[in-house]
Amino acid sequence: MGMVSLPSIQSARAKFFGRGELPIDEVEQPILRSWLRCAELGLDQSRLPHIEPPDKQELQTLCERHERLRRLCRPELDALNAEARDTGGIVILTDAQGAVLDVVGDVAFAGQAAEVTLRPGVGWSEGSAGTNAIGTALAERRAVSVHGAEHFFEAHKFLSCSAIPITDPRGVVVGVLDLSAHARVQHIHALGLVRLAVDQIEHRFFNGGAFDGYTVLRFHTDPAVVGAVREGLLVFDDGQRLIAANRRGLSFVQRDWSVLDGARFEELFEAPKRTSRPSELIGTDGRRFFGILNLPADCHALPSDCPWDLRDRCFTGPSAGLAEQKLRDAELSAMRAALDACDGNVSKAARRLGVHRSTLYRRLFNADK
Repeated sequence: MGMVSLPSIQSARAKFFGRGELPIDEVEQPILRSWLRCAELGLDQSRLPHIEPPDKQELQTLCERHERLRRLCRPELDALNAEARDTGGIVILTDAQGAVLDVVGDVAFAGQAAEVTLRPGVGWSEGSAGTNAIGTALAERRAVSVHGAEHFFEAHKFLSCSAIPITDPRGVVVGVLDLSAHARVQHIHALGLVRLAVDQIEHRFFNGGAFDGYTVLRFHTDPAVVGAVREGLLVFDDGQRLIAANRRGLSFVQRDWSVLDGARFEELFEAPKRTSRPSELIGTDGRRFFGILNLPADCHALPSDCPWDLRDRCFTGPSAGLAEQKLRDAELSAMRAALDACDGNVSKAARRLGVHRSTLYRRLFNADK
């Protein structure tokens, strides 16, 4: 998304908020979609957003609940901290509902940002804070930048923010990373810096032995990149079904998260050479890659070490199959209970469970086959 000129965005606001018209040519489509969602929620752009900061106990509970995510993201927060200080801004990590978990960066800007409650524990979903990079990135499930008056609320127009959702190996959004500064600072590289940081975080999901019990394919069109952060990653179970991936890996094979638990290795690639060095790999569509296929090893990871949506797979010993089945049954029972409690509304049930709607569909559909 490019930087929108001040006259253009002011014209768009006059049309949308003043005359009830759609400024299709004056504002980026993700921003316009967000404005429409906020208007449908009954938010008033001229008022201060009503944001209730949590008490000390609530904040402690929130941080403890997401301690693993916070630890996973700590190196990138530290790396972006210097950039934020240089530009007079802050770096923000939130959970999947937009609640702020950590803030680092320029102290002076953080003090000013406190006026709009950019501090730990405060929620920045669109429903709470209108159009903003964090909430809109969550709603759109994509990278988003929101500059100045593109924010829904007038009170937020001094902010310029860029945010990207953090997605786990099962396609579930587990948080958002955001870089915010004053709107008068033209920070054209902000989104690129956040994207690089999120790539690092999402690549780290595959470290630490969580997938030792599975076939892991590391590949890229450039053999020099295999093993680095920009590589594609696909994980297959003992039936050669695709069970986990990173976004780059899915983009290479021209698929999305909906293929998890369904697509098989032979549907994506011709038989590869199994070597410890990158060797040629041909996709079933004829595309040429270089990859390393790591075969399964005994998994010694603890459940707490595994990615969020694969913890039920990380068991060792002779009771592994029974334990896995019990956890799958419990998971399905929880999903069906949530769906019943939400009167069959899949989107609402998915939000309650903290998973994506497609994950809920996929799990329940496969279970009923």
